[in-house]
Amino acid sequence: MFDTPATALSDDALLHLALGGPKRSPARRLADAESLELSAVLVADPVEISTRYGITPARAQRLWALGEVHRRLIHRSAPQRPYLRAPEAVYALMAPRLAGLEIETFWALALDSRSRLIGDPIKLSQGDIDGTEAGPRCFTRAVVRRGAVTAIAVHNHPTGDPSPSAADLAVTTRLCAAGKTVDIPLVDHVVIGHGAWCSLRRDHARCFA
Repeated sequence: MFDTPATALSDDALLHLALGGPKRSPARRLADAESLELSAVLVADPVEISTRYGITPARAQRLWALGEVHRRLIHRSAPQRPYLRAPEAVYALMAPRLAGLEIETFWALALDSRSRLIGDPIKLSQGDIDGTEAGPRCFTRAVVRRGAVTAIAVHNHPTGDPSPSAADLAVTTRLCAAGKTVDIPLVDHVVIGHGAWCSLRRDHARCFA
């Protein structure tokens, strides 16, 4: 196994190594589960994983700890104040934070005059994107406090499909209008799925008219 580069190992092989145990153990059944994605396993609640697949609490906590180590390493290695001039850059910044989440979360990115991120991404709400917490007032207040020149909205789709819903388009239109009132234009709204993203600026430019 040590002769094989880690990058050449499949997800289930990596889980086999992390969990250990005999071939017929519950831990191995978890690693072989075709319906699971590696990212989903690493962010899942350890109690749920232990209960659903019958693995020991210690092994479930090991997986959870590996996921947290991975997230921290990504965040620490990320460049300071990244330039967010394209949706690809937004995806690279936010996908590690949102990978595997089972609920929808809504974020604001405050940018300076050179399209660099000001501070950390701002988590505004979780749950229904059309809820009041993710409304224009909350969004504009957050980016104004950061001294933003422009702003980007980001949210995830737990289903994995980044195609925007009617509610996504409506929220984008309202955020764009609110940004104009405080002279902080909304330059994009990026929806993040599993390994994919959608830029509403590119695909639904009418929301920004």
